Amino acid sequence: MNSINEIFGQTGAFDIRDAIAEMGEGGHVLTQTELTALAVTAVMGLFLCLFGLKIVRFWAVLTGFGLGFAAGTIAGAAGGMDTKACLIAGLAAGIVLAALGAALYRVGIFITVFVSVSSFCTYVINPDNSILLAVCTSIGLVAAILSAKFTEVITILATAVFGAVLGGTAVCRMLPVMGETIHILICASFTAVGIVIQLLLESKKRKKKSLEKAAEIREEASAANEVERARAMMDDLGNISNNKDEEE
Repeated sequence: MNSINEIFGQTGAFDIRDAIAEMGEGGHVLTQTELTALAVTAVMGLFLCLFGLKIVRFWAVLTGFGLGFAAGTIAGAAGGMDTKACLIAGLAAGIVLAALGAALYRVGIFITVFVSVSSFCTYVINPDNSILLAVCTSIGLVAAILSAKFTEVITILATAVFGAVLGGTAVCRMLPVMGETIHILICASFTAVGIVIQLLLESKKRKKKSLEKAAEIREEASAANEVERARAMMDDLGNISNNKDEEE
């Protein structure tokens, strides 16, 4: 129990905000490992920002696994399991939640929005106590619940904003010139571009579905017309046959 608590203590003490800030401190030369970590973070953040709704099942798998692993491990620790059992429980919960997020669209949306909004609030508020952490989680939960009704709008906003902040912060730390104003401008620019791109992709998707639906309606109408023509032809043949019989 003590060992798992130590793991959680170390994990809880880690703050991506502080880690990225330390990498970009003045006079600090980024190592190859730090540059790689920042580059990966920037790419993942920008992909989330630009294609949050488009490939939401992919994000649901990633966030679902992380969320499930954390929840399973914490539950195991609370239940008095040893370190190995806690990790196994976390792994099992992560796989289950990732599978649900991939298989069920609504579940995937819920998980992605919850993690995105909660993480964004945690980044902005930077909670230093359980009350503020609960506030961040509650905001994420409310947004996830609202996504059941306003699916596209909430998902686009949540992924665009969080992806922009995540990717924008990493990009900012790799630049030779630093500053809070530059940081805000980069994140705001990425957010605006992400929202526009996602809206265009969603519009294109809906247009494609409308065209497919119109094609189906035309095919059904064409089939109905063919059936009607065949019926009319059979009626005409029947009338001709009846007329011949009457003449005979």
